[in-house]
Amino acid sequence: MARKRKHPILRYLEYKILHIDDSPAKIALGLAIGLFVAWMPILGIRSLMVIALSILLRANKFAGLVSVWVSNVFTFVLIYYPSYLIGRAVYAPFVYHETLSGEQVLASFNRLFAPANIFTGFYTKEYWRQFWVLTKTIGPELWIGGFILGGLVAISSYVICYNLIKNHRAKSPHRRYRHY
Repeated sequence: MARKRKHPILRYLEYKILHIDDSPAKIALGLAIGLFVAWMPILGIRSLMVIALSILLRANKFAGLVSVWVSNVFTFVLIYYPSYLIGRAVYAPFVYHETLSGEQVLASFNRLFAPANIFTGFYTKEYWRQFWVLTKTIGPELWIGGFILGGLVAISSYVICYNLIKNHRAKSPHRRYRHY
């Protein structure tokens, strides 16, 4: 059976990550840091946060920067809505005020991050006012859920990536530093 070829961009990224001139532990830690930060609701400063944490923990900065972009405008709802639901489940017993229902939050996400709204209203004052109101309303739940899910994703990605890189390098050491 013929092997299916990957898209050239995926092959390039796979090659660049698997063949970074660094230890498998540092590369896997960089990927884990990037994924952890991707689940945090810190729009606009994610890359700076990844670089700072990578320097602090001596992880690979390139791997972290590549993985933090898992969270983008197209995956926003897929990442932050489950984070909100988990955060709400954890946070709700400790608050006495009414929180938004999951359906209300999903409707707000869909309205605010609809492609038509992003491309036309992203640069308007009203768009950012709505964004700020939503963020203030669901902020604690989003942070708690992001921390929990981000931690789970980071830990599992570290273990998986470390083993993948280690096995790949053991299997084909002659390809390790080949120029692309």
